[in-house]
Amino acid sequence: MSRSGSGREAVKSIGEFALVRIDDRLIHGQVMAVWIKHLDVEVIVIVDDRVAKDPFMQDVLRMAAPPGITVEVCSVEEAIATLGENALKKDRTMVLVKSPNTARLLFDGGVRFSRLNVGGIGGGPGRRSIFKNISMSEDEKCVLRSLVRDGVRVTLLTVPGERAVDFASMVK
Repeated sequence: MSRSGSGREAVKSIGEFALVRIDDRLIHGQVMAVWIKHLDVEVIVIVDDRVAKDPFMQDVLRMAAPPGITVEVCSVEEAIATLGENALKKDRTMVLVKSPNTARLLFDGGVRFSRLNVGGIGGGPGRRSIFKNISMSEDEKCVLRSLVRDGVRVTLLTVPGERAVDFASMVK
C-alpha cells in the first residue's frame, strides 16, 4: 500500500474510517454494494497476508468492487505501518479483514479503532453459528472479547438497515 503525505505522523484512530469490518468473503456482491452506497465509500483497504501475496486474487477482488471504487490490498505489517498515516479520505474508506485475529493484530500494532463490525464468518471446523451467517470458534470469541475489554464496540450486522446486535451482550 502506498503512503500519502509527507513525513511520519502519529498513528490515528481507525475509528475515523467509514467502516472496519470482518467478513471472510471480503468483497462480494450486493452486500458490498449496499455498504458502499450507505457509507459513500471511495476506497476499500483489504488487510490480509495471503491476499497481499496473491496478485491473481487481488485482481479478482478489484474486479468484484463496484465501478469507481479503489481497492488497496496490504499485509498486516503494511497496514500497521500505513493506515494511521493515510489521513486522506479516512471517512470514505472501508477496512476489510477476514478474521478477528487480523483485527486484533492491527489493534496491537497501534492501529486503534473504536468500532468493529462483524458481517460474515463462515462455518468450519470448531466454529458454531452465533448470528445469521456468522460462525465463530471459542478462540475467535475470546479475541473479540479482548477487543471489547480494550474499549472496542463490536457489533454483528450483515447489512445496513438491520438492527445491529452488540457482541458483548450476546456472547458471555
